[in-house]
Amino acid sequence: MTGKTPRPDTRRSLAETTAKLLKLGEELSRVGELETTLQAVTRLAVRLTRSLQGSLRLLDDTGTRLLTSARSGPSVHRRQAAPFRPDEGFLGWVVTHRRPAFTNHPATDERFVVRGGQRWTPSALMGAPLLAGRQCIGVLAVSRNDGKPYRELDLDLLRLVGRISEPHLEIARLKRLNESDALTLLHNRRHLQHRLPAEIQRARRGRRPLSVAMMDLDRFKDVNDTHGHDVGDEVLATAADRMRRVSRGSDVVCRWGGEEFLAIFPETNLKSAGRIAERIRESVGDAPISTAAGPLPVTISIGVAALVRDDDEHTLVKRADKNLYTAKRGGRNKVVTGK
Repeated sequence: MTGKTPRPDTRRSLAETTAKLLKLGEELSRVGELETTLQAVTRLAVRLTRSLQGSLRLLDDTGTRLLTSARSGPSVHRRQAAPFRPDEGFLGWVVTHRRPAFTNHPATDERFVVRGGQRWTPSALMGAPLLAGRQCIGVLAVSRNDGKPYRELDLDLLRLVGRISEPHLEIARLKRLNESDALTLLHNRRHLQHRLPAEIQRARRGRRPLSVAMMDLDRFKDVNDTHGHDVGDEVLATAADRMRRVSRGSDVVCRWGGEEFLAIFPETNLKSAGRIAERIRESVGDAPISTAAGPLPVTISIGVAALVRDDDEHTLVKRADKNLYTAKRGGRNKVVTGK
C-alpha cells in the first residue's frame, strides 16, 4: 500500500469542521445580524480549537484601543475592564506585528501582562490578527485553562476562522464605531435611537420589566471652566469607565451628550434599577479622579424610571429626566426613582 486510509473519526472530524465553517460563512453574509454573527465567530473559534474561552476585539477609529465586540466562555478579565491598547500584552503583540501566535506558558511569556482585575491566568493563549487589506482591524483570541498545549494545527484553525470572517468583521467594526462614543467608548445616542425602542418592544412581548436611568455629572461645567476641556475629557472618560465596571453585562450604558449618560436596564423593575443606579453613583464618586490638573472629586445625579403601559421611548426617558432634575434640586449626588 502506498498510503494509509484515514480513520473514520478523522474523516468525520474534517467533515464536521468544513460544515461548521460553511455555516459560519452563511451567517456572516446576513448583514442584518452582525451582532449575532460576531458572537458566532467567537463561539466557533472556541469549539474548533477546543478552548475554554475566546474573544473578538476590534480597533477603535483612532487605532489606539481594542474594543471587545464578542466573548464566549468565562472572561479572563472582568466584563467592564478598560480596553487593551494595540501594543499591550500578548494580543497587542499579535496586532502590532500582524502575526498569529500562541504561547503555552503565558505566565512566563514576556509578551503577556497581568492587569488589575484579572480573574485568572490562562495555561495557554492564542491569537490571530484580523486584516482588512494591509490594515489590522483587530484580533481573534482563544485560551485554555486545563494545562493542554496548543499546536500549529490549532493556530491554523483559528487563522481560518479569522480569514473567513474578516470582510464581514470590517463592516461590523465600522458599524460599531458609528454607534460608539470615541471618548468614553460607550454607545452613543445614535445607537440608543434604535436600541431603546427594540428593548421596549422586547419587554412588552415578554411582559417583562424594563427601566432606564438618566445620569448627569454634577457641576461639570465648573471643571471645564476652571481646568479646560482636556481635563474635562479625562473626567468624562474615567467616570464612564467606573459606570461600566459596576454595570451588568445585560445593561446598555450610553453617552447621551456632554456630561449626560443614559442606561437601559433590561429585565429590571424600578426597585432593582434603583439599586444598580446607587452602585453607579457610589462608583463614580468613590474616589477623586486623577487628571492632569490633579485629583478632582466628582459626583453624579441619577433619575430612574420604569416602563409603564402607555410608554414609548420618549415618555420613558422624559420621566427619568424629570427624576434627574429632582435629584439635582435635592442637593445633587442622589438617586431619585419614580414611575
